[in-house]
Amino acid sequence: METKILKGEASRDRLFFEVKTELAALQQQYNKTPGIAFIGFSGVPLGKYNMPLHVGTAQQLGFKAFPTLLPEEVTEETLGDLIEELNQDEEVDAILLLQPLPPQLNPLLMAGKIKQIKEVEGFHPLNLSGTLMPDTGFNHYPMCLPEALSVIFHEENVFPAKDHEWVFVLDDEFLTNPLTYMVVRAAASKAVPKDCPLSFISKESGKLADYCKRADFLVVVTKYPEYFNPEWLKPGVCIIDIYSNLFREVPSKSDPSKLVPMIRGGVNVESVKGIAGSILPVPGGLMTTVLGILFRNALESFKSKLK
Repeated sequence: METKILKGEASRDRLFFEVKTELAALQQQYNKTPGIAFIGFSGVPLGKYNMPLHVGTAQQLGFKAFPTLLPEEVTEETLGDLIEELNQDEEVDAILLLQPLPPQLNPLLMAGKIKQIKEVEGFHPLNLSGTLMPDTGFNHYPMCLPEALSVIFHEENVFPAKDHEWVFVLDDEFLTNPLTYMVVRAAASKAVPKDCPLSFISKESGKLADYCKRADFLVVVTKYPEYFNPEWLKPGVCIIDIYSNLFREVPSKSDPSKLVPMIRGGVNVESVKGIAGSILPVPGGLMTTVLGILFRNALESFKSKLK
């Protein structure tokens, strides 16, 4: 069996082109430039790479970037004060908390402090509610994760069929983390067809292999790089690997004096070739397209203010 590697770069590049083109036209028409505030935390794995990536991308697309790097031991009060300051800043159209947050911070509470119109990932409680209950009209923008998955599936001609079984495997800490669990639940409600069975299971469960062996679509969210055993997989399964782990740092080929990150997900791609029907890998998969959706939502926030 040939395993199809689903890639997010093409979708991301198309979204980037669309955002950059529309943003340039709006700047010419209104002589205004939208701004995005990025809040990161020192000491968080991948933090020193995520901030430059987001800031650099924002600037290349034509946004003004307002980065803030907070110490890992920052309090909820300090972060809340910063968010409120950015809520009131007319130059800031979107506010992004770079995940994950340090453990002493309640991520759902912190996301809820961001003014809803400026919360462009879909993590604000009202945005989450709007994703779970679309008839309410609570959310301003599509939630980034399920929207990115929908875009990739459409462009790669992946169509879940009736009764295809979906299994979400998460670390215990993600199941107990209020934001992560709500995000995954909301994403599942959007991505999984209503006539498909759906299960959530801890990576530590003694029945993990049993659940995985019956999954037609397997979604993996784990901090343990390349954890999954190919023997657990049902032949032809579509694997959606989500969480990016800093596997190690290695010297850059172009400049050996600089270190670059090696990113890995929970599934080793080479080990599942010939078993899985398709895989959205880490890196280069779902989160790549999420970045494109994120900046498209930020542009929509700017357009709302112009209106």
